[in-house]
Amino acid sequence: MKKRIMVLTSILVILTLIVSLVGCNRLTAQYSSQNLFDDYLYELFVEEVKSDSISLNYSLSAPENYGITDSDTTLGEYSVSHMSQNLSVSENNLNRLLSFDYKSLTSEQKLTYDILKDYLTQDLKLGNYTYYNECLGPTTGIQAQLPILLAEYSFYGKDDIEEYLKLLPCVYDYFKDIAEFEREKSKHGLFMKDDVADQIIAQCEAFIQNPESNFLISYFDEKIAGYKGLSNSEISRYKALNKEAVIVYVIPAYDLLIQTLKELKGTGTNSAGLYYYPEGQAYYEALAKYKTGSSKTMAQMIDLLETAIDEEIINITSLTIKDPTLIDKYYAFNAFPITDPEKIISDLKEDIKKDFPETALVQCDIKYVPASLSEYLSPAMYLTPPMDNYKENEIYINGNDKKTLSMIYTTVAHEGYPGHLYQCVYFRSKNPNPIRNVMNFTGYDEGWATYVEMYSYHISGIDPFLADFLESNNVIILCMYARADIGIQYEGWKEKEVVNYITNFINKRKNNCRIALRQKTFINSCWTLVLHPLVSYRITSMFGWKIRVNNPPF
Repeated sequence: MKKRIMVLTSILVILTLIVSLVGCNRLTAQYSSQNLFDDYLYELFVEEVKSDSISLNYSLSAPENYGITDSDTTLGEYSVSHMSQNLSVSENNLNRLLSFDYKSLTSEQKLTYDILKDYLTQDLKLGNYTYYNECLGPTTGIQAQLPILLAEYSFYGKDDIEEYLKLLPCVYDYFKDIAEFEREKSKHGLFMKDDVADQIIAQCEAFIQNPESNFLISYFDEKIAGYKGLSNSEISRYKALNKEAVIVYVIPAYDLLIQTLKELKGTGTNSAGLYYYPEGQAYYEALAKYKTGSSKTMAQMIDLLETAIDEEIINITSLTIKDPTLIDKYYAFNAFPITDPEKIISDLKEDIKKDFPETALVQCDIKYVPASLSEYLSPAMYLTPPMDNYKENEIYINGNDKKTLSMIYTTVAHEGYPGHLYQCVYFRSKNPNPIRNVMNFTGYDEGWATYVEMYSYHISGIDPFLADFLESNNVIILCMYARADIGIQYEGWKEKEVVNYITNFINKRKNNCRIALRQKTFINSCWTLVLHPLVSYRITSMFGWKIRVNNPPF
C-alpha cells in the first residue's frame, strides 16, 4: 500500500512538472512574441525618422540614444516611383503586423497594433490615387512650410549645423522632383486650377524677392551669432556657407517652381471640384477618411454636419431671445481682455487647471512669421518638438499688429494651452511607444485643438452669452464650409449650387438669427478648398468635435 502511494505521488509530481513546463513555455512564447513586436515597432520608428533629415531633426534631439548613429542628408524624394516603393513598404509592414498573435500582446501593445493597422490600411487605400497627390498649396503646401521648418532646424551641436548646411542644397533637387511630378500630373489632366497656381507663384515670388536679405539668411545669422561654443571665425564661416547655399540652391529652387507652374498653367482639364476627375469622387472619400480618422460614409458625414448646423442655429436663436442685445454685443466685440500672446499663454495655463490634468512644466517661445511669408501662412502654428526634448516649445503667430493680437486669444488656445502644445506635452510625458510619436492623425490633432479652442471662449473673460454665441457662430460657418466642400468635391456642385446652398440657408434662418452672410466671400473661400490637402479641418464635426473659422461672416 505504501509503495502504491509513493507511485501515485511520483505521478502527481511528474504531472505537476509537465503542467509547469507547459505554462512556462506558453509564458516564454508570449514574452518572446511581445519582444518581437517591440522590435518590429522599433524598426518602423527608425525607418520613419531616418526617411529625411528634417524628420530626424524634428523627431529626436539625440538620435544616438535610439541606436541611430548614421543617416543620409536628404529631404527625401518626391516621385511616382518613390511613392510606389513606399506603398510596397507599407504593404509589407502591414503584413508583418498582421502576422503577430494579437492575443499574446499586452494591452498597450494591442492599442498600438490597432492604431498602426488603421494607419497603414488607410495609407494603402490612398495609394491607389498616386497622381491625385498634391504637396503644393496656397497655405499648407511644402513651399509655404519649408522656410519655417528650415529656420527652426535645431542645432544641438556643431554636427547639426554642418548637417543643416549640407541639407540646403537638397532643396533644389527636391523641388526639381516636385516640378517633374507636376508635369506628370499635367499629362494625366490632373494639374491644379490656374488661380491656385497663381497664388503659389505669388507666394514663391514674395519669398525670393530680396535674395541677399532672405529670411533664411537673416534668421540663421541671428541664430548662429548667439550659439555658445563657436569661435568668431567659425561663426563667420557658417554665415558665409549658409548665405551661399540659400542664394545658390534655395532661391533657384523656388524660381524653378515658379517657372514650372507658369509653364503648366492652362493645362488643367477641370475648373471645378474633384468630382469631375475620373477617380476624383473615390479619392475624395478616401482622403476624407484618412484625414479625419473616421470610418463614416459621406452620407453620414453630411447628415452630421447638417445636424450640427441646425443645433447651433437653435442655440443662437435661444441666446438672442434670452439677451436681445446679444447681436449688438457681437458687432461691438473687437478684442479679448488679454491680447499679449505671452500673457495669454500664462493665463490659459492657469485657467485650464480646473478642467484638465496638470502636465509637465515646459518652455514656450512665441515667435512671429516673417513678413515675406505672412500673407500665405496660417494665422498661427505650433512646431512639434522632438519626442526626447518636448519641454522646449515654439508657437509662430502670423502678425503682431494690434488688430491681429486683439483677437488672438482663442488661436493661442488652439496652438498652446490646452491645444496642440498641451496635447503634445501631456501625451509624450506618458512615454508612449516611439512609433506613436511619428504617426500623423490630422483629424485627431485638429479635432482636439479646435474643441479646446471653443472651450477657451468661456474662460477668456468675455460675456458668457457672447462666448456661447461666438462658439456657435464658428461651428455653423465651419460646418457650412465642410458641407460646401463635400458638395463641391464629392457631389459635383458648381458655383450655382453653392450659391443656392447659401441662399437657401439664409432664407430659412435669417428671421431667427439675423444672418448677414457675405455670399461672394463665402463662395470664393469654398472654391479655394478645391484640391486643398487639409480638407479634414472642415469636416471634423463628423466625430463630435468642432472646428474654427478665422473670419466669421455673421
